Amino acid sequence: MSDASTDESFVRRYLQIRSTGLREETPGIFLATIPETLRPAFEGAIALRIAFDPAVAASAPNVEIAVVGSYLMDRIIEDAVRGGLHGVARIEALSAPPESILARSFRPRNATLNVDATQPTSVPHILFNFRVRLTTDERIERLESVLIDTRSASERHTAPIVFGEGVQVSANGIAAVQEVEAHYRAACRALEARIEADVGTFQGQAHTLLEEDRRRIKEYFDRSIHELSESKAGNAQDEMRALELERKRRLEESEEKYRFVGEIELCNVRTVLLDVTAASLAISHRGARKVLSIEYDPLGNGLEPVACEVCGARTPEPVLCFGGHLAGEECVQGCVFCDQVHCQQCISTKGAIATCGACGRGVCPDHVEVDALSRRPYCPDHIHSCAICSRTVGPEYVRTCRTCEQAYCVVCVSAPSDQCLTCRSLDIAGIDDPSVAAVQGLDPALARVARWRRGSNHRYTIVVAKGLIWSQLFVLAAQGAVLVRKKVLGI
Repeated sequence: MSDASTDESFVRRYLQIRSTGLREETPGIFLATIPETLRPAFEGAIALRIAFDPAVAASAPNVEIAVVGSYLMDRIIEDAVRGGLHGVARIEALSAPPESILARSFRPRNATLNVDATQPTSVPHILFNFRVRLTTDERIERLESVLIDTRSASERHTAPIVFGEGVQVSANGIAAVQEVEAHYRAACRALEARIEADVGTFQGQAHTLLEEDRRRIKEYFDRSIHELSESKAGNAQDEMRALELERKRRLEESEEKYRFVGEIELCNVRTVLLDVTAASLAISHRGARKVLSIEYDPLGNGLEPVACEVCGARTPEPVLCFGGHLAGEECVQGCVFCDQVHCQQCISTKGAIATCGACGRGVCPDHVEVDALSRRPYCPDHIHSCAICSRTVGPEYVRTCRTCEQAYCVVCVSAPSDQCLTCRSLDIAGIDDPSVAAVQGLDPALARVARWRRGSNHRYTIVVAKGLIWSQLFVLAAQGAVLVRKKVLGI
């Protein structure tokens, strides 16, 4: 929307530069000396009485109103554009150390930041001030400012102070910036992108109102024509033709009322000499190091958030992946067993983070375990190392021996007996066998047992005290602890 204070500020600055400024005659009414370029538009008048408040202007004779859309304002803007109204401002770098400025705007989540700053450089920028007018059944006007870096012809987002009247204009000026037209086109592109959503919304609202208005008009005249046709009056045909013509006229008026018109006018141009500080940022942790060359302006905004190297979105708190990429939090995945983190780019191209086939958690190369049978990845919590063959398998390939009740890989547990290879391969053992002696020490009654069988693998020792019908089976851990003691038949 048009801002009255902005309009007044623009007119005051224009008259201050072009003539002698404004002098208040009475509250709200000012006397202005008219520049020579505007005098023909006002029949050669040297001075005018102007007001910025429509109510004040209406209450006094011979007062010109200075608001957007008024005759006076249009003539001022035309003269400002024709004359350039081009000033030069300089904004110097702040005295704050680069480390403190950058630390506020660049906060890596998992890395340390070291800054190597250079001296600030005065870079010419061009500030384009536009007036945007959107019109349908209502009218919206606003001023938009676009600051273009002349080195790259791209928009610089900075503090609002650059766009206001608080920046002092240099008395000496500078040489004209080259390729102003190219920078102007860049400013137009940036402005179009900025207002595109607002224009679409405004235009869509106008279209909805138009369709509703057309519907009402058609319904009204259709109903009127139908009533005439039912009345069978002698002059009904003439009245129906008149209604058809009136309906056409009303529809055309509605079309014109809600017709969308978008206008953009260049109000003025200013060159801004902005001190830009270049710096080298080193971001590092134990797994990666990345160096960025950046620059920032002196107005306290610091560094614009860096772009995620995966999705391109700006992120003020990037994550440095162990592949050396900066990414947003939503584009990285970490290992649940250590501090390794990788971006989706490293995950998709290098398989840097695997997903456990059982629990779905992320696992880095240092902690991932691969199923020897299915080749699927698993985390350490869901991988099983077979005590017989040392084969690593996931939960789907683990079987429990019916006899010793220990878990092994599916290859080492035979169907249909569901016995492990160790239980199927027990050898005769003597009473002098250390494992037999350990078991006998658990129960004095076992000292009378004469027949023993024994088998072992990498993790367990199976000892069987043979009886006439029933036998007693013991499963010993590597440290000698008894894991299982039970009576069995047929071993």
